[in-house]
Amino acid sequence: MSVVIVGGGLMGLSAAFHLRRADPGRPVTVLERARVGSAASGASAAGVRVMGRDPAERRLALESLARWPGLDRELEAETRYRRGGGLRVALDDGAWRAARRWAEEQRADGVPLELVDAAGARRLAPGISAECLGGVFSPIDGQAGAMATVQAFATAARRLGARIEEGVGARALVAERGRVVAVERRDGGRQPCDVAIVAAGAWSIPLLAALGVRLPLETRPLQMLLTVPAPSALNPVLGCFERKLSLKQLMDGAYLIGGGWPARIVDHATNRWEVLEDSVKASLEVASSVYPVLSECALAESWAGLEAFTPDELPILGPVPGIDGLLVAAGFSGHGFALSPVVGDVLARLAQGRDALEPLWRGLRVDRSGLGGA
Repeated sequence: MSVVIVGGGLMGLSAAFHLRRADPGRPVTVLERARVGSAASGASAAGVRVMGRDPAERRLALESLARWPGLDRELEAETRYRRGGGLRVALDDGAWRAARRWAEEQRADGVPLELVDAAGARRLAPGISAECLGGVFSPIDGQAGAMATVQAFATAARRLGARIEEGVGARALVAERGRVVAVERRDGGRQPCDVAIVAAGAWSIPLLAALGVRLPLETRPLQMLLTVPAPSALNPVLGCFERKLSLKQLMDGAYLIGGGWPARIVDHATNRWEVLEDSVKASLEVASSVYPVLSECALAESWAGLEAFTPDELPILGPVPGIDGLLVAAGFSGHGFALSPVVGDVLARLAQGRDALEPLWRGLRVDRSGLGGA
């Protein structure tokens, strides 16, 4: 049985790796419209976190984070992963009062979190705002390199025999008598398959819609900012209650600033976007208010990634009801990066008819309430 994966981002590449590792004789082809990681995966903030996850994806996140420390060894390639923890701080009384309940609710699901006072927060992240009243710390959160991780999965999948074709997108999915039988390529070819996995991010929408699968996916462009390198000072990934911030210091000393600030889509089909001056300014102001060190760091680069969002901002994962052999992984809503090791394993298991670890992702199914299916 052959598998065609549409999309050469992290989810598709992880599925290819897991498929070939579990069954070296199974033909696996990845069709990527541009270059691997050229869309949302490569533009990601590359956070590896469980803190702050919705209950429906906590088990999936916990299982994924257990994989990350050994992922370089599994892939025989470097992801630039490091586990420096995650710290979400409170700068006002209301946020600080709510932080305890927020942490307790997650701890009840097995998420390792601890409440730290202002002094504890400053020990974890010297240089944070004098207004910090305390925070919530997760020792198992961390970060990796976005493109490094994409290339690590691609290298590992190729080494195991997966065929990854770049510059070859999918024009359409072909179904006969309620079953996927092929993928039409944009170069005019036809790729027969027994299973098709659609993991094409924001470009999944038209492929699925042509088969009558209308999932409520909305494309949003999310902005990222990168400063010039600075002396190493920040170990955990830093966030803030009630403010849009995800802040990391990379291995070279540069600060990576995200948090969900919007950019503008210029051309969805060709992945063209424009960074917005107002978003850049607002993002820098928030980041500097939480971590004043940033006011002394010049901006070096800015970019955006086109992300597929669902109404509840939870991913859609698994088989498509009514169409045999069709699997989907889409709508990761800006926070799928960390989940990629286990999402790929789940997709591979589903394609092979093995135990698909459903308790980890049952609440993310295609046919969950409010989403619909085929």
